[in-house]
Amino acid sequence: MKRATRRALPVLLLTAPLAILSGCGCREEMKKAPAPADQPAKANAPAKAAPSSQGSQPAQATPPATPTPPAPPVAEEKPTVAIAISKETTAIIEPRRKNGYVDYVLALNQHFGQGVTPENNAAVLFWKAVGPDEVRGDDRQQYFGLLGIPPLPEKGDYLAGLDKYLTRSQDKTRIKHGKIKGRTKGDTSPLLHAAMKRPWSKQEFADLAARIEASEKPLAVLVEASKRPKRFDPLFTEKEGILSVFLLPAVLQYHDAAEVLLARAMLRTGEGKSAAAWDDLLACHRLARLVGQGPTLADILYAVDLDGLACAGDQVFLQSVKLSAAEVAKFRADLQGLPPLPKLVDRIDVTERFAFLDGIALVAREGISAADKLTEDQEEPHPANSSFLNSLAGAVIDWNHVLRTGNKWYDQIVAGYGKPSRPERKKAMSKVEEDIGKQANAGGGWASTIMTAISDPKQLYTAEFAKIFVTKVLPVLGKVANTVDRGNMQFELDKLAFALAAYRADHGSYPAKLADLKPKYLAEILKDIFNDGELHYKQEGTGYVLYSVGVNGQDDGAKTRNDRKADEDWDDLVVRMAAAK
Repeated sequence: MKRATRRALPVLLLTAPLAILSGCGCREEMKKAPAPADQPAKANAPAKAAPSSQGSQPAQATPPATPTPPAPPVAEEKPTVAIAISKETTAIIEPRRKNGYVDYVLALNQHFGQGVTPENNAAVLFWKAVGPDEVRGDDRQQYFGLLGIPPLPEKGDYLAGLDKYLTRSQDKTRIKHGKIKGRTKGDTSPLLHAAMKRPWSKQEFADLAARIEASEKPLAVLVEASKRPKRFDPLFTEKEGILSVFLLPAVLQYHDAAEVLLARAMLRTGEGKSAAAWDDLLACHRLARLVGQGPTLADILYAVDLDGLACAGDQVFLQSVKLSAAEVAKFRADLQGLPPLPKLVDRIDVTERFAFLDGIALVAREGISAADKLTEDQEEPHPANSSFLNSLAGAVIDWNHVLRTGNKWYDQIVAGYGKPSRPERKKAMSKVEEDIGKQANAGGGWASTIMTAISDPKQLYTAEFAKIFVTKVLPVLGKVANTVDRGNMQFELDKLAFALAAYRADHGSYPAKLADLKPKYLAEILKDIFNDGELHYKQEGTGYVLYSVGVNGQDDGAKTRNDRKADEDWDDLVVRMAAAK
């Protein structure tokens, strides 16, 4: 299985406040956990007669022993939980594991699997299209059981195996201007990626065309899967149900399978089969949104990337074929009917929050050394993970306080990313970072830190956890938020390109300015979400260039990230269209 790993609690940051507090000889008084109940006593055995002291004299008859009454039933011992289970600390109180702690993996599966059935779940058809290879053999019974279907057979008419098929003759394959660059032995991705970016023919990429033709059945199942309304692939863990390390066997597979659809769309475009090409492109847009229904940040990132590839394919399609007004109108309606891309805030509020809380609960339950379980690339335990520090953590750190504080921070982050516009989100998140940053700096210098450790240890370890948020959590979320905004802006530009195509289908040329699209083609002209200004548009010959300023908020003259040569910050989002031949 493909894995997604995250470091919820870096061990060094977690142990730093302990080292400081232990050096000061200061401990916060904590209520001691109740001692384990004594083991139930064994029932008394019948008494044996004492040996006779009279030698050969016959022993006197022993009166019958009084029957021993059966031992009273022992109440089942409840597990001791080191933290309070409440909405303020653990966010949810059910479901529970056998050890009494919240089962966040099961909670996420219940949350994201709500309303999903084998009949409406795209994942069921998806796995039937690609086969079970990415699910480890001894996990298949459970994994597919969670999907409500029996395990798939090992062999079948699956899309899997494309790379192996192409590897045989990859060195013979050429593109129009020579050999594909960047290809290594056994790596067929440059071939596939070249076929995704422009129209091509069966003669040009003969092996790829043959493999696509041989995959008609699984590709048809994949397209059918894209039409389903829901997608649920269960989270699956190897390490005692720990949410911080989970398995994602599906997300990469969706992306890879969609790339084959994009390559076929470009083949069909080259053959002049515009309706069939559009069906594949639209299926990729739908698959992107289904991928985005997954519970993790990885699902969102792959969804945005896949939709960006589909948008690029749309624009090649528009430039390569001459469409009637009726065809453009239909394609525009198809795009307008797509649901929006996933919202980052939904994953922060549930999955990211749960991962943090589950990590804290794990360390509270098992000690500092358990932090090694939160990551898969920890080759050996951190030297700070000693039995002394494990004991000290229980005495010094009030984990309920950490949980409550973390929940408050996540409430602030959710409120910030929940704002409707990018400027509002940036302003709110700057305030969040400032507020948490103040707590991170509460320790001050060493002298101040020692005084804080003595007078208010809670403030000290709160500062250490605040540093984790400021240096680890918030920057990652900021990058993902930028990626989501880029994806949303790219899709809006894509829809605008189809409005411009509709204008050209009616008038024979593109408009002189975007305002000419009102009111027949657009009720309002979209603003650039990155600076709330006008989008840039100008005619170029018989075509046009349309662009947004991108994340940096600056007009880079229609230069994109792909145009960078050194340290440039160019990141405009560009649609450049020449008239179809």
